[in-house]
Amino acid sequence: MRIATYYIWARLHRDGERGLAEGLALLTGLVERFGTQLLPSRPASRKMALEWLAGEKMLDSLARYPEVAKEDFANIVAALSQLTVSFTAWPEDQHSPSLMLLINALESRLAQSGGMNAVVPQNSSSVPAPSSPVDAPQVQTITSGRDLLDQAKVLARYLNEQPQGWLSAHRLMKTLRWDTVHELPPDVDGKTRLAPPRTESRNQLKRLYAQQNWTELLEQADLMFSTGVSHFWLDIQWYLHQALTKAGAPWDRWTAVIRQDLALLLERLPGLENLAWNDDTPFADEVTRNWIAQQVMMREDGAWLAGKAAVPTDDATNDVLALEPEALEMADSQGVEAALGWIQTRPGITTARQRLLLRLLMARVAEQYGKNEMALLLLEERDTAAQGLTLTQWEPDLLFEVKARQLKLLRLRAHRYADKALLNRKMEILLGTLVTIDPVRAAVLCDTQHKD
Repeated sequence: MRIATYYIWARLHRDGERGLAEGLALLTGLVERFGTQLLPSRPASRKMALEWLAGEKMLDSLARYPEVAKEDFANIVAALSQLTVSFTAWPEDQHSPSLMLLINALESRLAQSGGMNAVVPQNSSSVPAPSSPVDAPQVQTITSGRDLLDQAKVLARYLNEQPQGWLSAHRLMKTLRWDTVHELPPDVDGKTRLAPPRTESRNQLKRLYAQQNWTELLEQADLMFSTGVSHFWLDIQWYLHQALTKAGAPWDRWTAVIRQDLALLLERLPGLENLAWNDDTPFADEVTRNWIAQQVMMREDGAWLAGKAAVPTDDATNDVLALEPEALEMADSQGVEAALGWIQTRPGITTARQRLLLRLLMARVAEQYGKNEMALLLLEERDTAAQGLTLTQWEPDLLFEVKARQLKLLRLRAHRYADKALLNRKMEILLGTLVTIDPVRAAVLCDTQHKD
């Protein structure tokens, strides 16, 4: 029995899913033929030998092959089912073994791979594709989604090595990993069964961004996108967009591709950006969700700025709000706190109206960098102060922007806060005020009202 279980592990470790299926088929035949006559003869020792198949060593080897091939997986399930039936038929004093840990691991692996109907496995190995002509697999007939993904990685590697080949390599993997997904991952209250990105991966992206190492950030973000289930990690798209924007030619010509591809994905899978990994961390953090709302899906929450100038155009207003590009540049290089401090200490801010405009600018910057709570406090403070200004001091367009931004931030908060009733009342009041100020632009916000 121990020889058989070691053989199964060796076949799994060397050949992956197919090796496991063939090894389990052999064990099934042995159990059906010899039953409790198999060695070791002591029931407890025999039980321990069989349950070794559900141990750490087996599960570690299984984790090396995250892609699910339908035929091999079906054979594994059939073998395990037959083994379970055989074990159940053993007399009680023979200590029937349990392989539930292995079965649960296989079930979780299937869920992470997108289920049996996935055209391409949604979970992909982190092992790099072969790079040398000797090691590279020959182009051959593709019989499974796993074969397709393996071949695509080889092609993408070749494209990446060509001049200006990054875009074609990126689009190839994105087409396979996104366009073959036709439904949202199953979830319970927004929480899926998918494993989150590794902490080291998150830290690596943050470090490269802080170092402004744009080409390395592009390379690492692209590599992460192609492994595991990180194609659902939407923060990667934000990092790619930032790196392309700042890396210079030819990279900066490709930023629109990132936005357009993500917009198409979210049109097909609405609500994807609001889902979370199995540890309850989000697919898209607040910075990414703000970027999606403002630059990717502009026709929705950001569309209220499109129909009409959101602010008056007199010189005093321009002097204050024209500081925004410089403030954003400072936020990129020195951090958002430094940028907000710089805005707050601008000279020449003497009137109540200028102070309110300054707070509006601070809220805009804070929101773009994920400081939603700070932005909301600034907007609420300004909204309260604005009540004391006359109409000649406070134009309806500015008031509309203040309240529309408040509404958008409250909708983002509604995904996380328990007191949805209170938030809904606040949002209804804001929406009513917006309709009073400008019914046409408010109609866009009515159409995108948050649904629990």
